[in-house]
Amino acid sequence: MAATLPVSSSHTLGYLDGLRGLAAAIVVLHHFAGFFYPTLLSGDAYFAHLGGDVEVALAASPVNILIGGNFAVCLFFVLSGLVLSEKFWRTGQLEVLRSQACRRYVRLMLPVTFAALVALGLWVAGAYQNTEVAETTGAKRFGEYWAELPGLKQILHDLVVGIPLGGESSYNPVFWTLSIELFGSFIVFALLAFFGAVRHRGVVYGVAILFLSLSELNFYYAGFILGLGLNDWRHHAPRKLPAGRWVGIGLLLLAVFLGSYPTADVIRVEDTMYSFLQPNWLGNERAIQLWHLLGAALLLLAVFALPGLQRFLSTRWLRGLGAVSFSLYLLHFLVLGSFSSSVFLSLQPQLGYHASVGLTVLASLPVLGLVSYAMYRLVDLPGIRLAQWLYHTFFRPARAAVLPEAEAATAPAVTAAEASRS
Repeated sequence: MAATLPVSSSHTLGYLDGLRGLAAAIVVLHHFAGFFYPTLLSGDAYFAHLGGDVEVALAASPVNILIGGNFAVCLFFVLSGLVLSEKFWRTGQLEVLRSQACRRYVRLMLPVTFAALVALGLWVAGAYQNTEVAETTGAKRFGEYWAELPGLKQILHDLVVGIPLGGESSYNPVFWTLSIELFGSFIVFALLAFFGAVRHRGVVYGVAILFLSLSELNFYYAGFILGLGLNDWRHHAPRKLPAGRWVGIGLLLLAVFLGSYPTADVIRVEDTMYSFLQPNWLGNERAIQLWHLLGAALLLLAVFALPGLQRFLSTRWLRGLGAVSFSLYLLHFLVLGSFSSSVFLSLQPQLGYHASVGLTVLASLPVLGLVSYAMYRLVDLPGIRLAQWLYHTFFRPARAAVLPEAEAATAPAVTAAEASRS
């Protein structure tokens, strides 16, 4: 039965592609910083490469949002909740949810499987030199990857079960988010299917988040519910989202402050400006999750309130970065552990530490751009088309049972940006 909701006019959300691209760039910066300036992530001054306590101070300040990998991942989750609900809120048709649910696994896991195979190929070829880099930089955690190649049986298990359902990250550390992304998507679909037409569904969202906070389930799923709730508010609430320059700037500053809540292991939060955000009853891990997710939601509110920021995020280069962001996210750590590590080890004896890091970054950027674009064109887009074909061939109801609105809503996306939001 179709949900009977008021349907808002179509909104252009292309600027969210630019925001996704920025989030992916922050994850890349996070890992480059972790490889070569590990104190920025750990807060441990013993491994600092800059003079004084510069790295420790940066790790405990709002500046760390520029390399805030966990905040960027939280932004991905909130964005997913928002964009996955967009077509349903536009049409009110349950067929939209069936279409997205049937396509979601293939849409996510075909590129992931490809990235895992690339990781295995580099592993077998002995291309990773992250351990040698870690001995020089002090990034011990990053030197532990790709130590012992698993057997064929374990590889097959990981490709089918471990990576998509368990977030197995021995092949690629970014894989830990993928099971959350997969199950979080279905939380969005389930909430919309069961409660999308309920009058007071905001209460349902609140209860769902409360349940997550009290259960043993991963609290990062709350990000999907926040994104869903924000988009519901954007489409249907009697009181529209906050708007205006100063309101938007205030939201943006608060988002940066919460999103930069320290994640460094060694830093004592109670000794920083963030001390009031960690009361005795709130553990550090949950505080990181809570404030980063809230910061991501506030950042979206700031984007909605600031047309100038929307125009910036809609620039061609940022939307292009957003289009390849999934490929960039999946491949960048593999490039860092192989190509970038090799370049750094070749340069460091002759040029010194900081010059070698700078040149390594410059050399890595075009490689990242090339491999990300190639994967986007050769794997990501074909995966989207394959998922659409599988749905239309095997899962779509008989044509007579599909309402015109639902048929239009589930038609193949006509642009790369729209496809990336499916």
